[in-house]
Amino acid sequence: MQFAAANQPRGRIARLLAPAALAALLAAIIVVVMTSAGPSGTHSSPTNSPRATIPGLAPYWTVRPGDTYARISHKTGLSIAQLEAFNPDTDPNNVLPGQRLNLWLHPPLPRPKPLGPRSWTVRPGESFGSIAAQTGVNLAKLEQLNPQLKPTTLQPGNQVRLRP
Repeated sequence: MQFAAANQPRGRIARLLAPAALAALLAAIIVVVMTSAGPSGTHSSPTNSPRATIPGLAPYWTVRPGDTYARISHKTGLSIAQLEAFNPDTDPNNVLPGQRLNLWLHPPLPRPKPLGPRSWTVRPGESFGSIAAQTGVNLAKLEQLNPQLKPTTLQPGNQVRLRP
């Protein structure tokens, strides 16, 4: 009996501390998991994401009179640090109306201009020179693309190639 009575105070302390230690361990695990995963569940920061985290955000912002990085940040939901990271060559203290700012880290390239028509039907009174002026195609290029047509014998209805 003495043996059991001597261990009784230690058993009470262990029974009282075990749940507290278990709760502390569980809280520590939750803190470690939450801080390492971050708000989005990944290790990337918003500045490194190729696209801003705001859905439907256009890739560019055209500066209007009175715009500042703070105002643009407020209107777009991006931080000033993100705007600076997305526009490293722009002075944040000197944005000018009409200037275009990136709202994504890697914005899409602008769409190429349409090539225009492949051919031109000659109308009365037109020449290679007038066709070149109306279409923006170099006169020498027109002659190169149309070796079968002679500038002196151009007739209404002839088809002039404008590009290869």
